[in-house]
Amino acid sequence: MSRGQGHVVCAPPRLKLSWCLGTAGVSLIELLISMAISSVAISASIQMFSAIGLRFSAQHSTMATNQDLRLGLDVLCSEIRLAGSGLLGGDAPFLKAKSDEVAFFAGLSGESTTLTQMAEIGRQELSVEEGAGWPKGKQVLVCTAARCLWNQLAADGRKQTLSLATPMVEPAPIRSAVFLLNRVRYYVKRQDDGVLRVMRDVDGGSSTLLGDVRRFELQYLDRNGAVTTEVGEVVRVRVTIEAGRQGSMLMRDVAIRM
Repeated sequence: MSRGQGHVVCAPPRLKLSWCLGTAGVSLIELLISMAISSVAISASIQMFSAIGLRFSAQHSTMATNQDLRLGLDVLCSEIRLAGSGLLGGDAPFLKAKSDEVAFFAGLSGESTTLTQMAEIGRQELSVEEGAGWPKGKQVLVCTAARCLWNQLAADGRKQTLSLATPMVEPAPIRSAVFLLNRVRYYVKRQDDGVLRVMRDVDGGSSTLLGDVRRFELQYLDRNGAVTTEVGEVVRVRVTIEAGRQGSMLMRDVAIRM
């Protein structure tokens, strides 16, 4: 090495690998250590972001499950509330009332009409204000001030006529109400993996209301709030559903219309 005026002369490359006299340098070992530390930091950051992503995904899944659970429960409860629709007099509102199944008639569409002529005993053709679109085979109720009478449509409804499957057994005066009813059934279906699905059946057409259900229970309560097996005494239904991997659970009491 030689020193000039105000100049720094570096050592020949064969003598030193990464430093010059009068300058700061980094050795190869220091560089490798720095790279190893950086790799560890990057790996830790990736693991942290991965954990955050998994947690966010789980939270999103739980939120979606809770939303589906609430929407499904709203549909079920709103239709159970219509069981009988207050139209059956002293008849029981439920056709079936089990812990995992319930069946009943309800006017889901809210369709109704009125008689424009008196319906005498033995009559099967009813004159009504509007009967178009009422499908053959549907259940109907013809209601007077005193009581309601069950019947079934023998043919599709026409503009001003409804055809009954059986003759009237009691007279119904003009302006009596006629209600179109749906047969509604809720039940559970077990999958091969043991997970339950809550099924909704309306007039014979089934669809899945809720999937990935861990628990589905119906309890039938009388006027005193006690559990009863007598369908004629039921005034409220308690619905309990647990769904999703997180075990989200909702419980709701539904007062039926009497």
